[in-house]
Amino acid sequence: MKKTTSQIIKESKIKQPSRFVNVLFRLLLNPVYNSPCKAEYIRHVDPDKYKDEPLIIVCNHASRFDFAFVQGAMKKRRINFVSAEEEFHRTKFKLVFGISHCIPKKSFVPDTTTIRGMSTILRKTTNGCVTIFPCGLSTVGGAQQPSAVGTGKMLKHFGVRVLAVRIHGAYLVCPKFDVKDRYGKVEVELDELFSPEQLQQMPADEIERKVDEAIFTDDYDWNAIRQNSYNRRDGKYAENMEQILYKCPKCGTEMQMEGRGTVIKCKACGNGATLDDKYNLTPIDDSTIPYNPREWYDWQRREMCRAVKDKKFCLDEHAVLAMQPTYGYVGDNLVGYSVGDGMIHLDHEGFSYKGTRCGKPFEVFIPRDLIYTTIMNVDGSFFSTYASGEFLMFTPDSPSSVRWTMAIEEIYRIHGGKWQNFAWFDYDKKGFETVKPNADKQ
Repeated sequence: MKKTTSQIIKESKIKQPSRFVNVLFRLLLNPVYNSPCKAEYIRHVDPDKYKDEPLIIVCNHASRFDFAFVQGAMKKRRINFVSAEEEFHRTKFKLVFGISHCIPKKSFVPDTTTIRGMSTILRKTTNGCVTIFPCGLSTVGGAQQPSAVGTGKMLKHFGVRVLAVRIHGAYLVCPKFDVKDRYGKVEVELDELFSPEQLQQMPADEIERKVDEAIFTDDYDWNAIRQNSYNRRDGKYAENMEQILYKCPKCGTEMQMEGRGTVIKCKACGNGATLDDKYNLTPIDDSTIPYNPREWYDWQRREMCRAVKDKKFCLDEHAVLAMQPTYGYVGDNLVGYSVGDGMIHLDHEGFSYKGTRCGKPFEVFIPRDLIYTTIMNVDGSFFSTYASGEFLMFTPDSPSSVRWTMAIEEIYRIHGGKWQNFAWFDYDKKGFETVKPNADKQ
């Protein structure tokens, strides 16, 4: 019987990348990644110090280039990266994922295939090294997101030394609202985070908290002082910003923001700002605008948290459903192919879709305790999730994917879900800052 693509991926033999592949990859680092991004490596420890022992590397995930920055930080070390399984179904990644022996992981759902792959490298291979991105996907709003549920338990399970890589500026190279890269300065830090002895002694929740603290980044704040430029060749720095900034800070209207050229503006009231190559937001005339896009994004989250406290809260919208084929791979730089359309719905019980799939009626319901966030594979134009092991991708009629994701996350959280926001996130804060706090002291 012919194997499905998922079976082929799941049954692939995981081993260390060959020395040839490792050398080839490192030769490409300078011209393709390091030079365009002016990458600077700040190693607080020497990776060669750990050459005779297995390692797990934890890293913040801000861009499509992060794997290259991890490799640059670790010099010649051969590394297996844990990568989103849905990306293995794409033609453009089939070869590189295969020869580099990436370990597949279904995003935000338990996956024993990942644990088996990591075990092969860390326990059955001499001096194996595995990199994980604990947040599970590249950050949406410009600052690192909390680690996925179970990160601390997993690190404790393997019990090997853990190093931390923290990348600054990578989100500004590849912002979630834009598929066109903007090259500029990136800094990469390397440090030791846990020894095997520390992992043995620490509870899993404390390990997870320490990981969050160690790899947290906010690229907008990081560049507020440095003022590095990130060049988009056509100069359209605000293009598609409505994908992540969907709510007007002045009139409160949703889904009326529009990012075009260098301007993001509310079509309902005219409130807006310009965005330059350093990611500075400058209000237009008497507009009311947060001091940077991350502050704007966080304000939207606080607003959503307040909204979902209403027991009658719900979202409804028409959307196109896409999936990945059972056999073969997805080409043309796509993540999936359209298979139907229908209505997506969210309330305090969970998320659902009711419509068509391949010309036939199709419905799916995911209880709120089984969906605590969604996947944004490329940009903010669509969101994805897994239901009963199947990858489902939804493109709403309006640029509302971030609104759907925030609503799903905050419903999960207010009902006591394990994946909570950072302890330092202030949900009670009213409004937003229009001038960076302590700006006069910096």
